[in-house]
Amino acid sequence: YPDDPYDRPWTAFTDYESSGLSPLSRSSDPNSNLADRPPAAVVRQAITPSSSLASNMTVPNAIVSPSPVPHYVTFYFVEMLANASRSFDIYLDDQKFYGETIVPNGTVLEIVGSNISLSTFSVFSLVRAKGSTLPPLISAAEFYRIGNAWGVDATDSSD
Repeated sequence: YPDDPYDRPWTAFTDYESSGLSPLSRSSDPNSNLADRPPAAVVRQAITPSSSLASNMTVPNAIVSPSPVPHYVTFYFVEMLANASRSFDIYLDDQKFYGETIVPNGTVLEIVGSNISLSTFSVFSLVRAKGSTLPPLISAAEFYRIGNAWGVDATDSSD
């Protein structure tokens, strides 16, 4: 995205039909005062289960390592529907990753996890909380591998 101040690559999710997910979007930019500054174009959209009766969704996994390695993870959530409210819990491999989350209308909510061991087999799930009238949604996710990605030191470690 050219409007990303940190020049991060963002890839839009497009595999809706086989995943049981649907796109949502909003016409106005959401409010955001986050230090990570996700591009407005990224958080003006979201994915959610195709069925409004769905109780959970799996976050598409962008991890390429078959064995667990430490990652820094950031999730962005923005409500796309006017006067709507939904709440859900975030799980990683069936263990609660973060407590109950209410997605604000018009404001970007950022959930961060640092030094989380992830692999291609890791599964983040968003599970509808009791009392929520809508299924979960997610606007964006970032996965950064922590450590030596190339298998060699970038500089002389004795410096």
